[in-house]
Amino acid sequence: PALMVYPIIDYLIPRSTIWCPFDTEKSEFVKVFTSTGFRVIYSHIWLGQDFFDYEPSEPYDYIISNPPFTKKIEVLNRLFQLDKPFAMILGLPILNYQTVSGFYVGKNLDMLIFDKKVSFNGKTSNFACAYFSNGILPKGNTFYHLPHNNTGKNFIKPGMAA
Repeated sequence: PALMVYPIIDYLIPRSTIWCPFDTEKSEFVKVFTSTGFRVIYSHIWLGQDFFDYEPSEPYDYIISNPPFTKKIEVLNRLFQLDKPFAMILGLPILNYQTVSGFYVGKNLDMLIFDKKVSFNGKTSNFACAYFSNGILPKGNTFYHLPHNNTGKNFIKPGMAA
């Protein structure tokens, strides 16, 4: 939801270029970043651009998106290989998995943690999310207050939702 996109903007250089690798033109990332003056390059496997095989030919400054949770370690591996500043929205429960915690040993991980469990479908989420970042956020963990959790009268269906 757009509610989760706006907080990262405070940490980005204005008018920079952002690659959103799991997104289409209907993505909240693409819409919000474009409307706030950023140049956005989007790609998606639906468009024949698999994140693991594709990288934009034009220069970009950041990689920001909400990756498929089932491929979180593979996505994180690729992000570190690309060696660009990134921020990915991931569920906080992944920190319970040894493979994820072990993956970050010796790597820089900064987090922007939301104070609410944000809904992607109008129902209260079972877990909280955060931006897992390298090279964008201040060192350590930053907690961010959201005005609501995108449920009930506040629910706005995300643009790429099925």
